[in-house]
Amino acid sequence: MFIKIENLSKSFKIFKRNPGLKEAIKSFIKRDFFMFDALKNINLEIQSGEILGILGENGAGKTTLIKLIIGLLHPTNGNILVDNYIPWERNYNYLRKVSVVMGQKNQLWWDIPASESFLLNKHIYNIEDNSYKRILNELVDLLNVRDKIDIQVRRLSLGERMKMEIIASLLHSPSIVLLDEPTLGLDVIAQSKIREFVKYHNEQYKTTFVITSHYTKDIQEMCERVFVLNKGEQVYDGDFKNLINNINPKRKLVYELPENHDENIIKDLSSKFDFRINDHIITAELPENTLQDLLSQLLEIIPPISLSFEDLPVEETMKSFFENPSKYLK
Repeated sequence: MFIKIENLSKSFKIFKRNPGLKEAIKSFIKRDFFMFDALKNINLEIQSGEILGILGENGAGKTTLIKLIIGLLHPTNGNILVDNYIPWERNYNYLRKVSVVMGQKNQLWWDIPASESFLLNKHIYNIEDNSYKRILNELVDLLNVRDKIDIQVRRLSLGERMKMEIIASLLHSPSIVLLDEPTLGLDVIAQSKIREFVKYHNEQYKTTFVITSHYTKDIQEMCERVFVLNKGEQVYDGDFKNLINNINPKRKLVYELPENHDENIIKDLSSKFDFRINDHIITAELPENTLQDLLSQLLEIIPPISLSFEDLPVEETMKSFFENPSKYLK
């Protein structure tokens, strides 16, 4: 077991703001507080070499969990062991094993080139010269930023800065990398490059990645296993595809008919199957087995001009899940 989390909870003391001038003046004399439970009784085990996705809406507790694993926060209750280290004890050997990229929070110096921040990391982690050069050259080539590392960080695009952040996080060859919203704000191409790199690095070096995101696409493309948080509580831990199928087992069929097709046959099919037809194109969103039955009957009576299958948008599927998780997890 590489990471073991047991009965983990984290609460924050929050200042209560009451509306109105009178209440604002009173707050200078006496402040009212309430306890906010960011995480409640979390239990999680992560194996070495795994890519785990932590999924949840904004405010679900994803970043709080990352900060607890890295040791930036102390839990209110419960325990965390990472390779037999307690994170918040900040043991030097533990800090060499882990690395974190916190979304849009920069670890690079804003006014100097990324290459100089990399050198600083080299000295912080006491990386041997030859190892440093080898690792840096490989990462720079893999992420295709060799022509960017000597440019002032503030002049880089958001996607380029994220690539530099990832390079900085991997220079000391950590065993575990925590990526908190790594594609937030990036364009589609930059998002794809980051996802491809994470999968490649995991396959090559067996690095453990823990990735949080509210972009379901990130988790779908990088992770087989997903841990889902909702309002600070764990609501699912398991195979991502199984979760999606439980929420919405439907797929989409687009079937283009020839212009001279027999409309009576289509009307007969429409009494058996739920589909739409518009401008000679049949569109059906049905469970897999029903969709295959429809397709078989269509192929027998009217050969298509073209046909395609599509998975329904995962983002919409997960939106339905977060509205009422218990509905899908009975």
